[in-house]
Amino acid sequence: MDMPNGEFFHQQFAHMNPHVWPASSEEPHLTSFYNVNLFQLIAIALILVIFLAVRRSFSSPTAPWVIRVFRGWVHWLRDEVICSLMGKEEGEKWAPLFLYVFFFIAFMNLLGLVPGGVTATACVFVTGAMAMVTFSIMLIGGMIKQGVFAYWKNLVPSGLPVILLPLMVVVELVGLVVKPFALMVRLFANMLAGHLLIYSFIGMIFVFAKMMSMSVVGSWATAIPTIGMAVFIMIIESFVVLLQAYIFVYLSVLFVQQSFHPDH
Repeated sequence: MDMPNGEFFHQQFAHMNPHVWPASSEEPHLTSFYNVNLFQLIAIALILVIFLAVRRSFSSPTAPWVIRVFRGWVHWLRDEVICSLMGKEEGEKWAPLFLYVFFFIAFMNLLGLVPGGVTATACVFVTGAMAMVTFSIMLIGGMIKQGVFAYWKNLVPSGLPVILLPLMVVVELVGLVVKPFALMVRLFANMLAGHLLIYSFIGMIFVFAKMMSMSVVGSWATAIPTIGMAVFIMIIESFVVLLQAYIFVYLSVLFVQQSFHPDH
């Protein structure tokens, strides 16, 4: 209890920073393996295990309800999100990539809700790398689909007065860069904010106990409501983790489609 009030929160928030794994006294360097990398690999392993079972289920007359749930998610995302925005023929070509992105983000988010888990998407480097994948598809795929000259020409609406062209070129180039930036910040900020709230409620237990000079028994009067609020935030987070995966994929599909077919 000799610790300054703010230090209770600093120690809680420190858990959100990427740490070298396994923990060691060595300073991190470029070749270090971080805890977020570990949970990314765990997410990939879960995808492989679950969807190998999903694939085998198509040759079986019956399947466990969990497998049927994942099959339903796949069909819904393919038909109602990807093919709905890109068209059936093109959507089916890109469906494997965007389905993988959705479940990769969803599993990383869900692993952060497990006690002792780490939310890899609460690290801006992770979300930034995923946004760069979408940005690369937008640029390279758009130039392949339209042609290099036509892609850059179509960024600016046709029929504009010549005097407005310099301004519109700047506006459209900024808008092109803002799209992946928005993808990166949206996912990172939403996942980070929820966990900061939970850690704040936990820190409040110690702050109130210190400020009110409570005994061990009296501290329960503070612990019970703050833990209740933390559990409430966790319940909301369980919905947000899937929502943010959906939003990332939906916007990625939309941005890619706009790059492929600017007239649409």
